[in-house]
Amino acid sequence: MRRMEAAKKVTVLGALRLAESYLRGRGVEDARLSAEHLLARRMGCSRLELYLRFDREAEAAALEAVREDLRRRGERYPLQYIIGEIEFVSLPFRLREGVFIPRPETEILVERIEQLAGARGEASFLELGVGAGVISGSLAARHPGWRGAAFDVSPEAVSCARDNLRSLGVEERVDLFVADAFGAVGGGRRFDIIASNPPYVRSGDIDALAPEVSRYEARAALDGGSEGTRFYPAIAEAAARLLRPGGLAAVEIGDGQGGEVAAIFAAAGLERAAVGRDYNRLERTVTAFAPGEGASEWTVSS
Repeated sequence: MRRMEAAKKVTVLGALRLAESYLRGRGVEDARLSAEHLLARRMGCSRLELYLRFDREAEAAALEAVREDLRRRGERYPLQYIIGEIEFVSLPFRLREGVFIPRPETEILVERIEQLAGARGEASFLELGVGAGVISGSLAARHPGWRGAAFDVSPEAVSCARDNLRSLGVEERVDLFVADAFGAVGGGRRFDIIASNPPYVRSGDIDALAPEVSRYEARAALDGGSEGTRFYPAIAEAAARLLRPGGLAAVEIGDGQGGEVAAIFAAAGLERAAVGRDYNRLERTVTAFAPGEGASEWTVSS
């Protein structure tokens, strides 16, 4: 940082290397990626365009602006909160401080729902814990015939999700509301799909997570209780009550929780509970179906 400040002239590549070195020295694991995002943001270009400008002199105003960003990132403040956006299933989503940061692993949940849905042109879905809206927004944006509802206990999260749904042009097809339980879903509504990525980190494991998570993300969005499975019984009960005959329940889980969550779903009366794995072969999803002939409409594969 001091070298960057003192230099009268520095190329974009030189600035990137200095930024990466600064972050690496403060223990940031994705130092290069963070440096690219932060510098590109202040230069008003994409990361690809940043590479095309490597030999150019970096603008003094951009270097001055990125200094504060680097300081915050060096304190392990999440990159996603600094730049205020993420990409999820190749779609852009805005993000605010205090709203749970979506992980790439959650794309597996969306992909699993879509895999089971096959060519289903119309469907209704309900999401528990909408967060920034990446699951509901992705399902609605990628399937024009799908409509849904989603809620979260956090007003800030619901507000963030609403902004994202509006940006994606799907706001009219997803009802959003603030609530802390499935009981808030009234009017006799039934759904083809119920999806959730609930908190599933064991309470005792949170403080050992990366500083970006343990220091800055809301504990309520992480804490799944002593075993990490506190929320799944309520989800299973709601799925049994709110799904149409044969409807699909799909949740994200932590590795090692598959057997317990599948048993919870079976105890609630759901059928054909199955544990899915991510690309690293870690347990990542559990899916199950409400009893009824509608289950035959889903494309079930291993």
